[in-house]
Amino acid sequence: MLEIHQKLTIIGAILLAVTFLINYYHQDTHPGVGFNYAYVTGILMLVAFSISFVMFTKNQLKSS
Repeated sequence: MLEIHQKLTIIGAILLAVTFLINYYHQDTHPGVGFNYAYVTGILMLVAFSISFVMFTKNQLKSS
């Protein structure tokens, strides 16, 4: 079974792909117009990766 930090890393990778797709669509269809929702998924991606990194580092420091 995957640990929580591994699940968060997978979620972060999925959000990374979604961010690129949304940004590509926005730049292609509405360049410079309106709010780019890729910012929302990008921030969520950074949060997921950050929490995963902190959890993984904390687990590794306990193991040492």
